[in-house]
Amino acid sequence: MDPDRAVADDVESNAPTPAQRSAPAESRPNASNQEGDAKQAFFQMMNSIPLNKPPVDKIEKYGAEEFRATVDDDAERAEFWLKNTILVFDEMSLTPDECIKCVVSLLRDKAYNWWKTLISVVPRERIT
Repeated sequence: MDPDRAVADDVESNAPTPAQRSAPAESRPNASNQEGDAKQAFFQMMNSIPLNKPPVDKIEKYGAEEFRATVDDDAERAEFWLKNTILVFDEMSLTPDECIKCVVSLLRDKAYNWWKTLISVVPRERIT
């Protein structure tokens, strides 16, 4: 038997005959309950998948700014930056893990070096 013809026969055998064609939606049995259950299960599954990438690319659009600490900086400047950053994260409804990832992405120079030192010394469960 010709292999190409066998595939064609298989395809043809699965094609609906005129009597098997789909009926209009009005005359089909009501399967909306099954479809609804399937949709609900799908959306539950999609919502349970963690999105590991925090919205770092969006935080600056919301007004978050980089933080570069210097020896001459005062505590008020750092506090103002922190309060502004918290407002941005609240507006974006970020999770605590996303907040940490995003805030670290804003640290520059000595501020970033401070963070790297902190996480190498302090156990992770005490940071979050």
